[in-house]
Amino acid sequence: MWDKAGSRFISIVIAALLAYGLVRFCVVKSLLEEAEEARRTLCSEVQALREESAALERALDSPPDDREIEKLARERLGLVLPDETIFYFTNAEDKEG
Repeated sequence: MWDKAGSRFISIVIAALLAYGLVRFCVVKSLLEEAEEARRTLCSEVQALREESAALERALDSPPDDREIEKLARERLGLVLPDETIFYFTNAEDKEG
């Protein structure tokens, strides 16, 4: 029913389709691996953010102690206690330079 040329043509078409399918499979597999790596990275970022959020929630739930408030007031606002004296030291090189 089929002659040699027809049979050869069908073989070539099948081989071309298989080659195309193999190439597409490799491309899709590569994309899937990249997506899986991105998913793992995002999952670890989400976990880190959840842990940070939980720590912040705990910090909000517990009242700050006086030492922490005093430290923040000194560092951020430059506040001092009434009986303290502040000394500012300057470097002579800074004034000249």
